[in-house]
Amino acid sequence: MRTSLVLGAGRGPRLEVLELIRRSLDGMSVKALSSELGMSYMGVKAHCIALTSSGYLTTWRQPSVKGRPLMLYRLTESGEQLFAESGQDLAVELLGEAAGLFGATAPQKLLMMHFRKIATGYRGLIDSEDGLGKVRAFVRIRDAEGRISTLHEGQTLEIRECHNPLSSVMRNYSGATAMEESMIAEVLGIPVRRREEGGVVVFSLGPDGLKMPVY
Repeated sequence: MRTSLVLGAGRGPRLEVLELIRRSLDGMSVKALSSELGMSYMGVKAHCIALTSSGYLTTWRQPSVKGRPLMLYRLTESGEQLFAESGQDLAVELLGEAAGLFGATAPQKLLMMHFRKIATGYRGLIDSEDGLGKVRAFVRIRDAEGRISTLHEGQTLEIRECHNPLSSVMRNYSGATAMEESMIAEVLGIPVRRREEGGVVVFSLGPDGLKMPVY
């Protein structure tokens, strides 16, 4: 997504605005965005107006018990599409070709090889960490990959990812979601449960009665 997104001269801050809004559950106000970005209110407002004019953002007013409703910005469908991976269709096509050439189980075998490879890479980067430090390091790596990953440390420990570069593959090969879940459980050394909430991928971490996936 980062390499394909073209937003003119304001590409840097506008991309940051879009990513912050995509991380949020209900949208973000200009005041909240300016605080997060360390930019002036008017500077952020100008970017939001430009992104709205381009069709990437829309506004809605959150009712308030006291005072005026709070205006929040959310991504439109076009804004969500900016985060789509252009190579996904090719990946799905190649997996289909593999099935035709080598049999119906070929896509599953290729996907297993993929997840094993990235698991090896993750372990090499985070195995020096322990416990929560390992989870935090893993989230930083996934975020740097462009998945817009955050760790929520509440009563339950959750990794939330707002961008899934394998979404098309997973829609066509449902077994890939279980492989990803199992891969993360293996890398972190704790049970993991994967689910999706409105386009956000959520990984719940910890024992809480879950059975450790077999990878």
